[in-house]
Amino acid sequence: MQTCQATIKETIASMTFDETCALVREDMEKVEEVLSRSFQSDALLIPTITSYLNGAGGKRLRPMLLVLSSKISGYSNGNRHILNSCIVELIHAATLLHDDVVDEAHIRRGNPSANRKWGNEASVLVGDFLFSKSFLLLASEENSKITKSVSAASKELAEGEVLGLATKGNFDISEDEYMEIIYKKTASLISVSCRIGAIVGNASQEKERALADFGLKVGIAFQLVDDVLDYTGNQKSFGKTIGLDFQKKKMTLPLINLFQKAPAKEKKKIEELVLSNGDMSCRLKTLVDMMKHYDSINYALDKARNYVAEAKKELVVFDESPSLTAILSLADYVVSRDI
Repeated sequence: MQTCQATIKETIASMTFDETCALVREDMEKVEEVLSRSFQSDALLIPTITSYLNGAGGKRLRPMLLVLSSKISGYSNGNRHILNSCIVELIHAATLLHDDVVDEAHIRRGNPSANRKWGNEASVLVGDFLFSKSFLLLASEENSKITKSVSAASKELAEGEVLGLATKGNFDISEDEYMEIIYKKTASLISVSCRIGAIVGNASQEKERALADFGLKVGIAFQLVDDVLDYTGNQKSFGKTIGLDFQKKKMTLPLINLFQKAPAKEKKKIEELVLSNGDMSCRLKTLVDMMKHYDSINYALDKARNYVAEAKKELVVFDESPSLTAILSLADYVVSRDI
């Protein structure tokens, strides 16, 4: 019966990203209103930087997943899904500010990053403000299950960032070790977004677990696609500096896979390309050519697509509805972004 249901889910008509946005537009407008109020402070630099970040756009993937998760779980009255969407988005926004400082990034969502415009100190402190604001909102939720889930995800997110930092230039890192890092630093917050939707909707433990696992797999796929786009993406559409991971000697899946496949003689060349301080564009092009030769780009993309396929199977326990179609379509969107 499970296999039959999974097959049925694969045949559900999909929505475009714009159609999905239209379905949740009213909810997302409320999310934006609460976020705007959350950005206010007597310390004028805080609303200045947060308004700048907000104006740069962003897909609001985590709030959308939370809203849709709550809807397929039966939530229809009240604004708890709005409040909790803001909690996870504030945490995400805080991590973006901190990440850009750590990575010395100069581009975020196609615009100069906050640290580029206002400096590292301001970016770190405003990021701290957003973290604090998210937990202030969390306290008003007064649900211990949600509090524990968000706290655990925040801890894992921080651990993932530290683990990633410690593996820079480490060519001995295994694929399994890297997958653990992205589970923590990216997938944990996306997973908890979906879990909270289930909790808000008072879903059964089975459905809560299914949504958490769905979010986890979608989150892993999201990061794997980002890994690929760092090497092959278009900076304007990607919204971040191309080659930043490479420049910072980060070991992501395309590079890990390439190093594992390459013969000993070429391994030395790969190390030199990554560790050298020579012309970045030339080194990046050479490395991408090698990745294409050894099929490492497609390897990472195929893995991302497989994670999304497995994620969608998790939702066989939910009845068909426009919201279910939308959340499944969001999963597909994750692996079709500007590739």
